[in-house]
Amino acid sequence: MKKEDFTYEIDKHEKFFYSQLSERGKRLYAGLEAMKGGYYGVREVSQRFDIHIHTVRRGKKELLQEEVPSTKKIRKKGGGRKKTAIYR
Repeated sequence: MKKEDFTYEIDKHEKFFYSQLSERGKRLYAGLEAMKGGYYGVREVSQRFDIHIHTVRRGKKELLQEEVPSTKKIRKKGGGRKKTAIYR
């Protein structure tokens, strides 16, 4: 097996793994990969996973805070679209 084939397989599996994560998990994983990437890590990770640079930076920030997340909800209360009223 050539080195290029091995690298392609790793990239393919990494993208599959990334696609299976929740929103918060994706942010944290992107932040971790950016930390490993050094000076240009944030830009490289954002291009590799096709996500915004601010998302990667937020993931790094959350990792550095070392907060233990609640396991029940991913989004904060009150987020998302408001319910529409039904008038009769």
